[in-house]
Parts: sequence; structure tokens; C-alpha cells
Amino acid sequence: MKTIKKLLITVAVLLCSVTANAYDFEVDGIYYKILSASDLTVEVTSGDNEYIDEVIIPSTVTYKSRTLSVISIGNRAFYFCTDLTSVTIPNGVTTINDHAFLYCHGLTSVTIPNSVTTIGYGAFYECTDLTNVTIGNSVTTIGESAFSRCFGLTNVTIGNSVTTIGKKAFSECHDLTSVTIPNSVTTIEEYAFSECDSIRDLRIEDGSNILSCNNYAFGDYPLKTLYLGRDLQNLRFSYKATLTSVTIGNSVTTIGKYAFRGCTGLTSITIPNSVTTIEKYAFSECTGLTSITIGNSVTTIGEEAFGSCTGLTSINLLGETPPSVGNNNFTEKQYVNITLYVPTGSLETYQNADTWENFWDIREMGTTETPEVEVKKCATPVITYNNSGLDITSETDDAEIHTNITCNDVGSYNGSRIDLSETYSITTYATKSGYQNSETVTATLCWIAVSGGSEENCIIEVEAMPVLITCDNGTIIICGGEDGAEVVVYTTSGVAVGNDIITNGNATVSTGLTKGETAIINIAGKGIKVVMQ
Repeated sequence: MKTIKKLLITVAVLLCSVTANAYDFEVDGIYYKILSASDLTVEVTSGDNEYIDEVIIPSTVTYKSRTLSVISIGNRAFYFCTDLTSVTIPNGVTTINDHAFLYCHGLTSVTIPNSVTTIGYGAFYECTDLTNVTIGNSVTTIGESAFSRCFGLTNVTIGNSVTTIGKKAFSECHDLTSVTIPNSVTTIEEYAFSECDSIRDLRIEDGSNILSCNNYAFGDYPLKTLYLGRDLQNLRFSYKATLTSVTIGNSVTTIGKYAFRGCTGLTSITIPNSVTTIEKYAFSECTGLTSITIGNSVTTIGEEAFGSCTGLTSINLLGETPPSVGNNNFTEKQYVNITLYVPTGSLETYQNADTWENFWDIREMGTTETPEVEVKKCATPVITYNNSGLDITSETDDAEIHTNITCNDVGSYNGSRIDLSETYSITTYATKSGYQNSETVTATLCWIAVSGGSEENCIIEVEAMPVLITCDNGTIIICGGEDGAEVVVYTTSGVAVGNDIITNGNATVSTGLTKGETAIINIAGKGIKVVMQ
């Protein structure tokens, strides 16, 4: 029996070896497999020699006088290439297949181009030296264990087309400190971010789609700040003792059951006016909670939603109609000691409403007895270009800056300082413990050729100057560019909606476009597409 087992194992290894080396041709040290002879498409695969150092994959390759398009990175194409340090994946590649870069321990950075739609199972599994990943804006699925055990990964930018983050996709990425989930994501599978022990900042962007999460998606590590921008299904943040700051966005309609149960680090919470229901046990056992503000649309507070919140001293109710309250939310002692603040003119209504009538101290807001409730919010960051880089600042002292970059050529990224090389889309916001998160700011940075420069789009070969573009309430602000250059803004259908001349390095164009609409900005013959904010 032992002999048969050994024989089977040997055969399996040989079959894997044959499969791994099944290539059709090699050009410039890269091995290819023909996918379609009629469509002239190929994928990169493994070959006789391991890939080492830097590998630049071309978008097309010529073989026997035919030009073929590279559209895929094959299964195990770079498997166990431990001396591979960097790889350039061209636009045109649509799929990174299962285990494509499995165990590439020396790989330090990779950019997923906008053409890629799928990142397969275990594609970058245990790439232990990988520190930074930018996922392009066409990726819809990040497969199971795609970046699992990438121990050095500190920053990941997830594109706005991703809908599914697979099981264990980023599990055991121990150096990952912050995660932003874009509004395109509708599913986060189990253990997707489990054992990411260093995550302290989680931001779930605003959106109308319900985010379905396995309850174990984010593990048990102690979050400090959370921005919740939409309704969640299943996901809970129960018993995270150091979750000290929670901001709930205006797209949220329901606070789910058990959502923040036992988060003892919370001291105050504001439920926005968009919320209609606070489900049972949502904030129960939050013993550090002293103040609650409940928005004017809340109609139902479930059983023990605020049960065992022993530190409560005040509740601010913004709705003129008292919400219904489930059992076991407040104790007899709390009815005596908690001060209830209600809208002007609704005092009598609350004094006669079930549950609320039990409070001894009910006051109308705006009276001299009512203390002012300060809602602190971080100042919106300001982005400026300086000395070949971006400086991002907030007027709120000691605020932390959180920045996401979509780009094919980030040089380095470090907190509030970003070193640049070509074209960038920047999204940033500021946080501080005890404050609400700031508004999110977006900007586009690109390089425009100066007068007499080449039309080639290569900043190394042409004389060029930086242009920083921001949008606010229908107005486009241009900082940089050559004085005298005309700026014209068009809709996507080609209709001009505004123009200006760059003077002293600045131009301002009022467009009438609304948030979410796309504008095409033409500066000195170069067109830049931006989404209005």
C-alpha cells in the first residue's frame, strides 16, 4: 500500500510539472500559451526557467510573423518564482488566473490594470514581501485567498467596480492598517479580512446597495474608527472594546441587531435622520456610552437596543413623534438619572408616550436648561501640489489623513505625503478620535506638455508641468498649467458647458454639472475625464 501511495504522489508531481511547463513558444524570456489561433490571443504561462527580477509583460507579442494579444496570466504562471521582484501587467489582460503568483515571496509591488476583470483563487497567495496593491477599476471579483498571507501588505486600493471580495481574500495580512470598502461591493465572504490584526480604521463608503457580509468577515481585531455608509446584512461589530469612533452616513436606514453590542469604547453615537429602525441589541452593553442622539425618522427601537448601557446620562430625540421602544432598554434608575431632550413643542407628547413617560427629566431643546450638544467633525482636507508631490492637510489638529490613490505608477506612499510620477486620482478624508470623519475630497493630478513640447504621453521625454483638478458644487478648479492656455469643459456628449483662461497658474470654470456627472476637461489639447463631486 505504501508503494502504491508513493507511486501516486510521484505521478501527481510529474503531471503538475508537465502542466506547468506546457507552453507553446517563448519570446524574450517570457513563455506563452496560445488561447485562440483564430482570435490571435495568448496567455503568459510558466516555462523551462523561473522568472526572476523585473518582468515586463508586453501587450502584444510576435510569433511566426503573427501579432498576438496578451489577454491572460495563466494558472501558476509565476508559481514559486521567489526571485521575482516586480511585474508589469499590460492593459489588455483581462484575467489573472488561479495561483498565478503563488509563493512569489520576493514580489514587492503590483498594479492591476483597468482591463482586468477577475483575480483568481490564491492569485497572490503568500507573496510575503508585497507591500502595496492597486486594483484596477474593471475588476469585479477578488477571488478566494487572492491576497491571503501577504504579510507585508500595508495598503490596498479596491477599485469601484469590485462587487465581491471572496473568502479569505486578504486573510492574515498582518500589516494592513486601514480598509476602504467602495460602494460597488455588495458581498464580502467569510474570513475575507480575518487575522488582519493591525486594521484600526474601516470605512464602508456611502451607497444604496445593501452590503451582505459574512459575520466573520472582519475577525475580532480592535477597530478604533468606523465609517458606516450603508445598510449591512449580517455584519456585526460586537464586542470590539476599542472601537472609539463610529460615524453613520446618511444612506443608512437600519442599524442591524447586535451590530455594536458590547463596544465599550464608544462614548457617544449620533443616529442620522435617514435611519428608521434600530434593531434589538444594536448597542446593548455599550457601557461607555454617555450620550445618544436619535434622528427624526426613527420609528422603532428594538428590544434591548440600548440595554445595559449603564453610563448613559442624556438622550437627544430629534423626532416630534416618539419612537416605539421594545422591552428592557432602560432601568428604573436610568428613568430617574437620564436627561431626555426633545424638540420644542413636543414635551407633552413625550410625557404621555409609552416608555418615554417614565423619564423624570424631560426638557425641550432650545430652552435655557438644555446644554448645547456639540457635534465635532474633522475639517475637510486640502490637497496642494508642492515639490513634485502632494501635501494633504486638515485644519483639525492631529487629524489622521486617509488617502486612496488610483494610478498605474505610484512611486511611494506614506501617510500625508505622496511622491508622484505621472497621473493620479486621489481620494482623501480626515479622522480624529471623538470627531466625525471629514467630508471626502477627490482630485485628479496629471501632466500637461508646455508650449513646443512633444505630443507623446511620456513625462520622461517631454517638458511638462503638473495640473491639479478639483470639483465642488458644479465648479471645476484648475491649479497649474501654462498661463494663457484655454480650459474648456464638455459633457460626455460633447456639449461645451464652460471655459476659462489659465492666469497665474489658476482657472475656475462654473459648469452647472451636478454631482456624479462626468466632465471632459480640455487643457492645452489634452482631455481629462473627471466625475463631479
